[in-house]
Amino acid sequence: MIYKTVNEKFDNFLINIKKYFCKDTNVILFKKRNTIKIIEFTNTKYVVKSFKIPHLLNKIVYKFFRESKAKRSYENSVKLLELGINTPKPIGYSEFSSLFFFKESFYVSEFFDYDFEIRALFKDKNFSDRENILKEFTKFSVNLHNKGVYHIDYSPGNILIKKVNGIYIFNIIDVNRMKFLDFDIDLRMKSMSKLTSNIDDNKLILKYYAEISNIDLSILEKKLEFHLKAQAKYLKNKKQFKKIKG
Repeated sequence: MIYKTVNEKFDNFLINIKKYFCKDTNVILFKKRNTIKIIEFTNTKYVVKSFKIPHLLNKIVYKFFRESKAKRSYENSVKLLELGINTPKPIGYSEFSSLFFFKESFYVSEFFDYDFEIRALFKDKNFSDRENILKEFTKFSVNLHNKGVYHIDYSPGNILIKKVNGIYIFNIIDVNRMKFLDFDIDLRMKSMSKLTSNIDDNKLILKYYAEISNIDLSILEKKLEFHLKAQAKYLKNKKQFKKIKG
């Protein structure tokens, strides 16, 4: 196995991560791809993400040609914190493989006791302090883009919010699919296109985005409209494919 951690006090935890993971039953998310649990170690809560064992081809790809999702999660989290972008503090990752095949990987981060996801706000038009949160979230997004952070899955479930002393703190998660690059306007709006299809919310977000970034509102509107249509088409095709696949 291979592991890396921010502190040697977590060595035992990372080396024996499969044992800790199997023993603990506190599942907070289970999907076909991944399982996430909250696990206590030395009386402190940590979030452990177990990535699905890849199919045969990817077992070879991840063994020899590509970094694991766990390693990318760790390294991207470290990079984000260096840039001053909030994400749950990374603890480490563990990888397991045989001589020729990659098997599985685990990523460990600190537990972030958030109040709500941005998803809750998009679902509830009467959400408390809604417009102010949207404005602060837009400010967070502009800062993210200005610092060259492209979260490929910048979606409502991956943005966690906690109110501390009257200030909204935004954390991004699920960061294994991420790029660090220079943003043009097109990429800025592509990044925002997975958040919501609600016209009123997007108008408000674009209004704030234009004010904060000093980019012409009409340009932002055209770019976002294009990417919203592309996103809708992608989701439609994905749904049809699932029906055909059964």
